[in-house]
Amino acid sequence: MAKNKDKVMGALLGVAIGDALGAPLEFMTADQIRDTHGGPVRDMIGGGWLNVAPGEITDDTQMTLAVAEGIAANPRDPIPEIGRRFIDWYDSGPKDIGNCCRAAIAYAKADGAKDFRRWLDAAQRVHEDTGGQTAGNGALMRTIYPALWYGPGEATFIAGQIAMMTHIHDHSRSAVIAYTRAVLDLIHSHDGAIEWGKEQINRNVKPVRELTSKATLQPDGYAPNGLILAVDAINATNSFEAALIQAVNLGGDADTIGAITGGLAGALYGAEAIPTRWANKLDTGIAKQIGKLAKYAAKQA
Repeated sequence: MAKNKDKVMGALLGVAIGDALGAPLEFMTADQIRDTHGGPVRDMIGGGWLNVAPGEITDDTQMTLAVAEGIAANPRDPIPEIGRRFIDWYDSGPKDIGNCCRAAIAYAKADGAKDFRRWLDAAQRVHEDTGGQTAGNGALMRTIYPALWYGPGEATFIAGQIAMMTHIHDHSRSAVIAYTRAVLDLIHSHDGAIEWGKEQINRNVKPVRELTSKATLQPDGYAPNGLILAVDAINATNSFEAALIQAVNLGGDADTIGAITGGLAGALYGAEAIPTRWANKLDTGIAKQIGKLAKYAAKQA
């Protein structure tokens, strides 16, 4: 079945919207957000520990766009192109970069990594350095584009490879693959059946939910937790806007949980459901880049 272009655009745009909405709330608790802002945050307010401008994106979207540009440049062998963009971004001095991503990119750069095997070696070194603590959501946050570009089998394979460039833990890869499968189902749906879409999301993420527990389900940066909190926000609401508001106001790793939720909710509801007051806050250049990359992906068979 052909791709739903509005949902492809919604998925990619949704990542940036969720990232920007959540960025000012990162590392705050839900209680701190309510006390500071007089209730849940519903608009692009800016600020936070990174002192972002209203609508400013962070590493979540920056890495997502690096992945997308790398795939568009060489879809048959995207890892070298993605890796080069990761290193260029790292060298640009981004405002924020996750610890696993920082370490893996630094190792890969020093090693002159130009293929998947060398990137995997870099990720393995980080895994060993951290005692296996590489199940964070730094891979999950950037994983939307393979599902938008490729068919089912190839999408999950490529998404898994891209994840392992920096995060080699099985739990990270499991979350990435479940997310990819869910987005694939959503963007090939044309009937607008929201409840059916939610069923597909829940079916695909069930194996990841089994890695979490209610007692430890926190917005703490662990990839399975991030994915399940995003899904729970979508399950509990009936619009893109409501899902994003619920997700980012959890606090913690709010920009990343927002990005994950935004990708799924955008693929579920489509770009037309994204509030214009949010979309209009994005940098014009970023918005154009997202539009161009979404069009490229929608054209692929």
